[in-house]
Amino acid sequence: MKMRNVRSFALALALLVVAAIPAAAQESVAGKWVITSTSPEMGSIEMIFELQQDGTTVTGTADLSAIPEIDAVELDEGLYEDKILSFLLHVSMQGQWFTAEVEGDVDGDDIVGETYIDEMGMATPFTGKRVEN
Repeated sequence: MKMRNVRSFALALALLVVAAIPAAAQESVAGKWVITSTSPEMGSIEMIFELQQDGTTVTGTADLSAIPEIDAVELDEGLYEDKILSFLLHVSMQGQWFTAEVEGDVDGDDIVGETYIDEMGMATPFTGKRVEN
């Protein structure tokens, strides 16, 4: 009977360890990212994002100074889960605010995704690379 309890305990412990592996394997998106967005209207634009991560919550700042018409930028509702980074980017351009929905697939230090701006009815592809952790 004692041996059965030891085996049950060992099996339960092994299952807990295996269940924890996906959470531990979740990599971080924290760091400095250089993102290049390309559209027919604006050509290629380079943006710099400084991201922080706490669990699956992502916060940070965005430097969109490559677009001189932009007055302010706020990053909101950041989430990194299952190798997908998503956040809202609130942008003030010449006094008008709009929101871009950003989503990308992360593979280590690389990201490929799309930015969707509902007010403009358009999606723009982007690629990026983490340059600092």
